[in-house]
Amino acid sequence: MVSEERVVTLESALANFIEHSDRMVAAIHEDIAEMRANNARTDSRLLEMRQQGEKSRDEFNRRMDEFNRRMDEFAQRAEKDRQQSEESRGEFSRRMDEFAQRAEKSSEESSRRMDESDQRAEKSTEGFNQRMAEFTQRAEKDRQEFNQRMAEFAQRAEKDRQEFNQRMDGFAQRAEESSGEFNRRMDEFAQRAEKERREFNRRMDEFAQRSEKSNEAFNRRMDGFAQRAEESNEAFNRRMDEYAERAEKDRKDFNKRMAEISDSVGTLIEDMVAPCGFQLAKAIFASEEAETCTIRVKRRHPSIRGEIMEIDIMAIGPTQLLVVEVKRRMDAAKAAEYREKLRRVPEFFPELAGKTLCPAVASVYLEPSVITFLNREKLYGIAMGDEVMEVVNLGQFSAA
Repeated sequence: MVSEERVVTLESALANFIEHSDRMVAAIHEDIAEMRANNARTDSRLLEMRQQGEKSRDEFNRRMDEFNRRMDEFAQRAEKDRQQSEESRGEFSRRMDEFAQRAEKSSEESSRRMDESDQRAEKSTEGFNQRMAEFTQRAEKDRQEFNQRMAEFAQRAEKDRQEFNQRMDGFAQRAEESSGEFNRRMDEFAQRAEKERREFNRRMDEFAQRSEKSNEAFNRRMDGFAQRAEESNEAFNRRMDEYAERAEKDRKDFNKRMAEISDSVGTLIEDMVAPCGFQLAKAIFASEEAETCTIRVKRRHPSIRGEIMEIDIMAIGPTQLLVVEVKRRMDAAKAAEYREKLRRVPEFFPELAGKTLCPAVASVYLEPSVITFLNREKLYGIAMGDEVMEVVNLGQFSAA
């Protein structure tokens, strides 16, 4: 009878242990659901940031089209006023010829008509001057309006850039906090599991000592209990394995998404630099202009199978070659890697081997310390200026 009561007590303790383990597993599942919800919110915010970036770029293109249209209208009005001026000058010359013919017949008539011609010429000159003044005022007004709109656009672009940096910092901080909280909960769970395992082992040792004097029926019950305990342990291990697999999959998905975000930022910077490629090459080349400008150039090695070189932006001039590498951050290791890549450019592009190589690094913003580093490495730095991308260290080092 005493043995049966001990068996019941032990079975109750084991049931409590299994129930507690189930609660722990449920808590872990809740943590995983929370992490997935955080990932979904992060994906939504990243999509919103990308849409805002595309919207800003479309607005910039629309304003540039409007500016080009107004400049075309300005040129058309100037051409029209010039033609009117030439027509007025031709009419004046014709009238002067008629006046000379009539002057041969009568000096008085000639004087009278000369006075009339002078008056008409003065009115024509005043009209032309008035139109030129109006034209100048309109041109100045359009220029001021364009400068004002470009200043507003630059302010909005700077605000968007700051907001983008703040969101990326907040995202990184939340990701770090989530990782720290997850590790803390796993440590607590491991400690509790170890403590409960030790308690279970202690109770099993006590039970084994007491069960040495029990009968055959008690031994059969113990065998059944051991079998149920083994099944529960296998179920627990199986659940823990499933949780570990899901956690590993979530970690890989997170790393993949972070890599996609990094690639999207690099592509965005390339798209910002590409429209300014010819202007940047002209500023760096100084003595000539680029004939060709391309982005995302890929070339296989002519003799080594499997080797491929990719250049973000390339501008080719008659005697010079501009190679631009888009970098979010620049340090000594990346500079050495970029130098090694530049050294092998003639291998992949033998047709450009005779041109002077002008290496450059592009990013949305370059810190003053980074610009100093680029000057020391003799690398041109390209970043966002007041309106468009521009070279930030032009003339600050000798390219020889």
